[in-house]
Amino acid sequence: MSATPVSRPPRARLPLSMWVVAVALPLVVGAMAVALQLAWLPQLPDPIAMHWGSSGPDGYGPAWSTPVLTAGLSLGLTALFAAFLATARQPAPTASHKFLAVLSTVTAVFIGSVVTASIAVQRGLSDARDAPAIDAPMGIALGAALVIGVLAWFALPKTVPASAPVAAPAEALPLAPGERGVWIATTRVATRAVVAILTAIAVVSAATVFTITVTEGEAWPLAVAPLALVAAAGIAVSWRVRVGPDGLLVRSLPFGWPRVRVRTAEIASVHALHIEPLSEFGGWGWRWAPARGFGVVARSGPAIEVQRHDGRRFVVTVDDAETGAALLAAYAQVSR
Repeated sequence: MSATPVSRPPRARLPLSMWVVAVALPLVVGAMAVALQLAWLPQLPDPIAMHWGSSGPDGYGPAWSTPVLTAGLSLGLTALFAAFLATARQPAPTASHKFLAVLSTVTAVFIGSVVTASIAVQRGLSDARDAPAIDAPMGIALGAALVIGVLAWFALPKTVPASAPVAAPAEALPLAPGERGVWIATTRVATRAVVAILTAIAVVSAATVFTITVTEGEAWPLAVAPLALVAAAGIAVSWRVRVGPDGLLVRSLPFGWPRVRVRTAEIASVHALHIEPLSEFGGWGWRWAPARGFGVVARSGPAIEVQRHDGRRFVVTVDDAETGAALLAAYAQVSR
């Protein structure tokens, strides 16, 4: 017999101040940065320095490329954060929603400040190779972004604690003496989350290709960023979930790593519950949250939660979680 499924919470309506911090403020910061860069174009050398190494400028490109890059990143990243927040469900705003809104502003301030500062130090130069180091401006930009982030955090409404999911204890599936069964399912990240992940990769990749192109290949080390995103996305999109006499096994597809195994002897309890990725884990994929433990959070919906005897918890979202939880509870019961 399986547990009763938990109903899905309604979509949340975030306060206006969240959208101001997550969308309006970053767009204003981006517009101000682009305006300054355009105003300074006549005072800049041609080409300008666009990348600095340990010994000074080592990547150059046309001056017009920096406002284009700033505008593209401002629009792309702000849209990405807005898309994440649009998936919010009750209760809201949680600490995860608030963090995403603040991170949107912090990212905009840091990127806008760093790129604009790299232009400011070249005003009046006849040769971009004479441009000074930008270590100090980068430090100031980071400090300013963090200060603004803290102020934005406290300016936003108080967070609503992420509601603990109503965990229905899994009723052990009746097994005859000596009977064995295996339950296997595949869980994939929801389409909208895949779109958000691909959008993030596309934004970073486009910015990287643009920068490498205008610097005639001299900024090639930046290509590491999109490759890292692709690798991270590849191990967090699809997972195989298996329940058998030896316990629960969850592994990433197609390579089988990372993987999590919880043996039946370790299991103290098994529950079926409903999980909201953004509210409870701050996103999708391989996640950890202070109040929830580790989890493979592929989508909003039913999930199996296992609590070990030492108190550690593990969650995996998967269709028909009630059946998998019931079989796992049966094997855990036999083990005890």
